[in-house]
Amino acid sequence: MTSMQGTYEFMSNGLVNTQRTWPRKPYLHSPVDDLESFYYTAQWAAAFNDGASGGRFNGPEIQEFREMIAGGERALATIKLPSLFSISTEVEYGPFFARSLPPLVSWWPKLSILHHDWAKVLYGASLHNGEDKEEYLHLNFYIFSYRGVVEYLELVHEHRESL
Repeated sequence: MTSMQGTYEFMSNGLVNTQRTWPRKPYLHSPVDDLESFYYTAQWAAAFNDGASGGRFNGPEIQEFREMIAGGERALATIKLPSLFSISTEVEYGPFFARSLPPLVSWWPKLSILHHDWAKVLYGASLHNGEDKEEYLHLNFYIFSYRGVVEYLELVHEHRESL
């Protein structure tokens, strides 16, 4: 029997939610899960990177954000990201986190659209049978993998000046 494993802070929401019902309810791990996991890893790295500051960036807002990420409230932390923008962000949060905010804030809506579109693919798969279904899913795995990578690269290009 296979077990699902992973570090909560870096897992996609779909995989986290599935751990409650697995193995009773199987879950198809998708490229969107991997992209979301990459997002959460970047969010965690940005929030917990103090660089060479010696922990200087430990104000109450960044501490609260870190606690949300580590304490099981990642979705709330992600929603909170846009509100962390301010004129003195780099002074308050450090250069790495401040420069990570714009791409992280732009990235989440793109992932939400991918999730929505992937749900349509899963519905479409339910209309297929056997090898036809397998081929349909296989093709869409590639499409969504490449689509996610392209969207990420476009995001990096868009924010290249601050990164």
